[in-house]
Amino acid sequence: MEKSPLISQELQQQLQLLLDRLTAPVELTCLPGEDEKSREMTCFLNHLVSLSPRLSCRVLAPGQEPELEAAMDGSLLPATGVGAPGEIPRMIFHGVPGGKEITAFAGAILAAGGGAKPLDRATLRDIGKVKAPLDIRVCVSLGCQHCAQLVSHAQRAAWENPRITAHMVDANLYPALVKAHGITRVPVTLVNGKAAFSGGKTMAELTTLLARTF
Repeated sequence: MEKSPLISQELQQQLQLLLDRLTAPVELTCLPGEDEKSREMTCFLNHLVSLSPRLSCRVLAPGQEPELEAAMDGSLLPATGVGAPGEIPRMIFHGVPGGKEITAFAGAILAAGGGAKPLDRATLRDIGKVKAPLDIRVCVSLGCQHCAQLVSHAQRAAWENPRITAHMVDANLYPALVKAHGITRVPVTLVNGKAAFSGGKTMAELTTLLARTF
């Protein structure tokens, strides 16, 4: 197996400690393109799944599963979903989750695999108040700590409420999207296709905002 340069020996040890907390299987679904970032992502995923028997990965060809490709937004490749086996994932990463975003990616795996810390009742109540479908897209830079935290919060909300889908979007890879929304700095969060707010949010701030606004 080719090892990913994104996973150093030190990071591998840290990831294995986290992955040991999984109590349920987690499936990673990858929609790669033909570019170097897609090859980088598939190498990263193959290395990652070798670290835990509870992790599996599917790499899909274009058009192989149209419904899944639409749900994950195959227009922004590479796209990788994290979820339970056989389900359409609601926690999705567009780009390669290097830098700070590896933390968010690991958090999504922990949420799907039952290894994440429980949320408090007030936060769960706010997440549950979302009754209409929400497509949340956090546009990030891989070196941004606030971005990674916001991605983690949005994706945890998506895991807890099946009406929510949360995407990490590496803004550097999709210039057309950045231009369309006038993004000049990150994080910027799009909700249902429109710029909703900028800057970081705590979990409480995000879920309160979603519950009151959407």
